[in-house]
Amino acid sequence: MNPKPEKQEQKGVATKAPPEITTLAEEISRQIGPLLPQQQREAVLTRIVSVMSNEQFSGPIAHPKHLREYEDIVPGSAERIISMAEKAQDHNRRMEEKIVDHQINDARRGMNYGFAGLVLLVLLAFIAGMFHNNLLATLLLSTAAFGAVAHFINGRLTNGKAEIPEKN
Repeated sequence: MNPKPEKQEQKGVATKAPPEITTLAEEISRQIGPLLPQQQREAVLTRIVSVMSNEQFSGPIAHPKHLREYEDIVPGSAERIISMAEKAQDHNRRMEEKIVDHQINDARRGMNYGFAGLVLLVLLAFIAGMFHNNLLATLLLSTAAFGAVAHFINGRLTNGKAEIPEKN
């Protein structure tokens, strides 16, 4: 028993594809026509066209071709998409500025607290010295001195790595 081959309908590669893909599909079909039977030819053609028509892009807005298609479907949508991308970019810039401002404020606050602690230790050492408690005065001054010297030596070390400011 030889089963009858089922009649396959031609898939809509040529009907739904853009003109450049349709032309490409026709040319591929002409080139591979004598090499493959009809059933395999359609499968190979569909696969080649699907592989070749894969597009990728990245960025804040859609590819111009896609923007044009959006504009054709919903007039004014391309302008709205570009406007959304501009607003998102402005928002991201403002957030980065806020983060940098907060980091600067945190560093300033840390320096102010460190300076206040240093002044307090020196003042307490002076008071201890006035009451003839030389050991306590020496301990307080050495703590202040070693803390300040360590801070100046380490500079801007954070997490064991030195920060190098970027020049713009």
